[in-house]
Amino acid sequence: VSAWLLTAAFLERSDYFRLRYVEPKGAADRSLIVIRNEILADYKDKNIFKIDLKAIASGLEPRYPDAKDIIVKMVLPDKLFIGLSFRKPVAILSNGRNFPVDSDGVILVNRDLSSLGDLPVIKGVDAKYAGRFRKRCESSNLKAALELVDVIKRTRFLDRYRIKTLDASDMRSMSFTLGEGGPMIIIGYENLKERLEALHDTLRDPRLVLDSISYIDVRFKDVVIGPNRQTRLLR
Repeated sequence: VSAWLLTAAFLERSDYFRLRYVEPKGAADRSLIVIRNEILADYKDKNIFKIDLKAIASGLEPRYPDAKDIIVKMVLPDKLFIGLSFRKPVAILSNGRNFPVDSDGVILVNRDLSSLGDLPVIKGVDAKYAGRFRKRCESSNLKAALELVDVIKRTRFLDRYRIKTLDASDMRSMSFTLGEGGPMIIIGYENLKERLEALHDTLRDPRLVLDSISYIDVRFKDVVIGPNRQTRLLR
């Protein structure tokens, strides 16, 4: 007990454990400087064991609503490390306005749409938000659409077609469009991997003429192909 009390007194009173440095990482350079200066202004020379790390992380949340994780930890003897990990947009939620959205359905309010490239646009979702600082859309339709986006990305074979839009207004007949003006793929929300494999096999058929196709429905055991009017599917 005496040894523990002496150790605790040393850790609490020693100048060796007073905060002198803050190392933030993960945000823009200018923002990192602001974080470092503000924390040093509040806590410099304070005993590092008496600093409320959770309070610092909570205080940064409103400033960085797009951050997935904010980590604040001690680096003995005299430094705090602050790491910010930001959510990555995987699609654009179109609901009157366009919002980048990550794989968890969180609306990324601070992301510039013009810098995101060609992300698929999800339509037909009623965006209702939940969460204090982070706007998370709790729509089950959006959840199904994001799962489809993820499966499409992992299968890779559709990369060449550049999926432009995805209609999630009805989960049972959820669909997406191949490229610009290509046929509609009706896939629903179940057995996505198997249905995409069926689509892959269909697209590899050399007799298929995509310009002559209105839609491909892969929800059933036998793939249904709908031709455009006055055209023929197969040569």
